[in-house]
Amino acid sequence: MSDDWGDEEPGIEAQPFELDERDEPGAELPEREPGRLFGVDIADVANALAAPAIRSVVQKAITGAVKDAVQAEVDEALDPSVIEELQAQAATAARRAVTAAMDALDDDPVDEEPTLYYGSLDEFVREYLVKNYRRRVDGERAVWAADWWNYPEATIRLDALWRAWEHLRLDPTTGMSVWLRDHADHHMSVLLDPHGPFSAAGAGGGRVNTNDDQKGAELPYAAPPEGLYPDVRSHPGSSSMR
Repeated sequence: MSDDWGDEEPGIEAQPFELDERDEPGAELPEREPGRLFGVDIADVANALAAPAIRSVVQKAITGAVKDAVQAEVDEALDPSVIEELQAQAATAARRAVTAAMDALDDDPVDEEPTLYYGSLDEFVREYLVKNYRRRVDGERAVWAADWWNYPEATIRLDALWRAWEHLRLDPTTGMSVWLRDHADHHMSVLLDPHGPFSAAGAGGGRVNTNDDQKGAELPYAAPPEGLYPDVRSHPGSSSMR
């Protein structure tokens, strides 16, 4: 390549171009068409926006006028004599409502604790348990003591059976099922076990603690000393389940 620029072959010659008059600095924008801005018709936009604005203003004016008219009519109707009558009627209605509510409270039965069905543990054992929970006891494989009240643990378990029965008898649906499953079967299995609370009872003199001489016999029973189990229903404050 030669360092002499004058020897270079001529290249492509740039073509001159003309500036638009609007692109020249300080050139004025073309004159805007009356009633239009950026091609948008100003009248159309104004008409579209004016209708909702006018409707809102009119509605506010009507609402205010109606409220004023109603208030004026109410003020005219509620003169002092009318107000006094309304107050008197309201007081009468309130008094009647309070009186009716108080009468209803007086008529409602007081929720009292349920009364015991059996008055004592002895009555429960004598009248219910030994007659209904019948098992064969021979003093060896299955044991029971006619004088059950002489055995502390047995007494505690029997008392628990009684209290549970008194509570669950009030459930007419599954009460007795729950009592048998969760209480009677559990405690009676322990009581009848030859290694349980009655383990020392054996057959007893004259085999008083057995009933294997006849099928389906009641469990052996002997009455406790008089006064040991008083009827709690005859004592004030002791008739409810506690």
